[in-house]
Amino acid sequence: MCAWPVAAGTVYRWVDEHGKVQFSDKPPSGQSRDLTTLDKSGRSRSSGVMSEAERAAELERQRAQIEQRRKDKALLQSFSSPDEIDLLRDRQLEALAAGQQTNRLRIQTIQERNKKLQTQAERFQKQKKPLPADLQAQLDQNRDEIQVIEQLLQQQDQEAVKIRQRAESDKARFIQLRNFAPN
Repeated sequence: MCAWPVAAGTVYRWVDEHGKVQFSDKPPSGQSRDLTTLDKSGRSRSSGVMSEAERAAELERQRAQIEQRRKDKALLQSFSSPDEIDLLRDRQLEALAAGQQTNRLRIQTIQERNKKLQTQAERFQKQKKPLPADLQAQLDQNRDEIQVIEQLLQQQDQEAVKIRQRAESDKARFIQLRNFAPN
């Protein structure tokens, strides 16, 4: 490496068809593997010769870096301490809990309405009369509505987990970016 002509400018490094590493001030004429250019210090710089998969992977890596920098900037601009992240998490969880409480009350109301409808249905059964269509429709509607609300409650539980995970991740990244010592 000491014999490289530093004044020559760009130095190319590649692996030839026999698997040997080659250096030159001119790029190889044929197909070669691992073509890189070296700067004046002998450090590798990527050349423009990449496969489609490598190019796609590099673009994805660059996109991910840009996205991470955007998220980091937003995190640093949004919060001044890790405690603020905890406060936001707690506020989001409180709002979610209020929604869950509302849904539980809705289920309770529907169940109470269902008890009255069941009492009516039992009267018809005791009299050995067929259940009126509107009564059966109301029972079916209540059952379906309870199922929908229970699914919503499950989604809200999952959202609570995501909120906690996101807050912990943001807090760890914030601490890393700010170099705070963990408490």
